[in-house]
Amino acid sequence: MEHHAGSDQPSVCHGPDFDEHCPQTTDPESAQASARVPADDLPRMFALVQEFDEDDERDGPRSPEVVAYGLALPDGTAATVTRNGYGFGRWTNAHRAARRLGSDLVWLGESAV
Repeated sequence: MEHHAGSDQPSVCHGPDFDEHCPQTTDPESAQASARVPADDLPRMFALVQEFDEDDERDGPRSPEVVAYGLALPDGTAATVTRNGYGFGRWTNAHRAARRLGSDLVWLGESAV
């Protein structure tokens, strides 16, 4: 078994010093030009929201809570992750995730239609 200490792929830079220390950083015009992707090829963000009775009072006010965030991928499938980051799900679509988890589907970053 061979030991591979490196990769032929360039490093991926993260963190607050990204612009100063990352050799792959490009000028803003180049980055903007390469970021133009057809809308149909972009994932859509969503949240799964459940409403809970405050203090377990049946007739009391209900408090909405985000239980998971997700991405609807261009092929129609969806991926979700719980708010604490420990639960991950893959679904045939975002609506199926909402039904399965007993939640309301809320699309993020879009105006109401």
